[in-house]
Amino acid sequence: MKLMSILVLMFALCVMVSLPVSAQDKQAPPKKGTGADVETDSEDELRQAIERAGGSEQQILINLEAYLKKFPNSLRRAEIERELYKLSLGLRDRNHAITYGEKLVAANARDLETLTTLVSLLRDRKAEGDLPKALRYADQLASQVETILAGDKPARLSAGQWADRKGRSLASVYLLRGQVYADLKEREKAETDLRKSYQLWRLAEAALALGEQAEKRNAVEEAIDFYAQAFVLSIDASEEVERTEVRRKLGKLYAAKHGSEAGLGDRLLKAYDEQIAARAVRATQLEQPNINTGMTDPLLFKVTRLDGSMVKLADFRGKVIVLNFWATWCGPCMVEAPLFEKTMVKYKDDKEVVFLALTTDEDRALVPPFIKEHQWKLPVAYADYLNDHFAVTSIPTTIILDRQGRVAFRQAGFNTREDFVTALSEKIEEARKK
Repeated sequence: MKLMSILVLMFALCVMVSLPVSAQDKQAPPKKGTGADVETDSEDELRQAIERAGGSEQQILINLEAYLKKFPNSLRRAEIERELYKLSLGLRDRNHAITYGEKLVAANARDLETLTTLVSLLRDRKAEGDLPKALRYADQLASQVETILAGDKPARLSAGQWADRKGRSLASVYLLRGQVYADLKEREKAETDLRKSYQLWRLAEAALALGEQAEKRNAVEEAIDFYAQAFVLSIDASEEVERTEVRRKLGKLYAAKHGSEAGLGDRLLKAYDEQIAARAVRATQLEQPNINTGMTDPLLFKVTRLDGSMVKLADFRGKVIVLNFWATWCGPCMVEAPLFEKTMVKYKDDKEVVFLALTTDEDRALVPPFIKEHQWKLPVAYADYLNDHFAVTSIPTTIILDRQGRVAFRQAGFNTREDFVTALSEKIEEARKK
């Protein structure tokens, strides 16, 4: 609900006036004119301002503004201004949204969401001074995003995934700033940012904007190419690109250049094939190919050792298989792994029990140096989507398969209240009997 945060604020205010009379009587009333009295009146008037609106968002906005005018030093000012900003967006009140959006980013330069929205609002309004101001905020946004993304890669992401996220984020930022430059008719700077955006991530909006810039330079073939890319990208994109308008621009320019639209379909198919190829390359960079695609029987799965060789679970059919899913970023795994190794040593002469420590790390490059650093002697392999097959959502997770490959035991997380080696050994013996 749009009013939810306002109602939460109202509830908080009502709590202080809902004490039993006996509890209130124990407190001496503040003296008239003191700071305590003024603050009490302020809180009470805030509650009344919300109540008097009768649920009308427009009236809440009016009442809260009147409240801030009367109590400019209210301790809740920052909170109320954020609510006013949200209300303004919900009401599509662009002027108020810009006013309070600017207050928010003045208080917090790292408020990326508000910065992004503020640039778009200023571009739409285009009042005197709005576009230069939009450019300043776009510069601020780009600087903040570049700084954040210059940090270390999160451990849970592979290098490809981190590059993908950085590319998406920076592409959106450069696209927005490029659009502001285009609004300001600074074509060279606009194209620089738009091309940077398109190289990082293929966005339909960037392709459309580049097509428009190329058309203004009378680079007709280049414009046609970008319009074709924009049209293809808009088919399955969530961007707000008006495909009908892109089609109109493309058809008009192509017909003017070639005398008719004959051959335009082939041009679009070529653009489509290029996008599919680019998407396939990107997919291979994001994650390892699934070598177990289509497998439903866990004993038909294969997992990859750190040296690249394969482990076929089918080779262990008829044996008890103990699987431990872990990750380098998992703190409890650091505690559990030595105990898992201790259990493995206990069964080292038992040919009927097999142990595998399966890492779920998406960035495989992290695993070998981690194993070397901690000197683990576990039989480590990459999970290769076996974790997905078992719907492992908590790390560490231990799963025991009986002789038929059925799950005989499963434990998510590390239980600090039990003797891990003893408990796991008991479960292994139970699985052996099945």
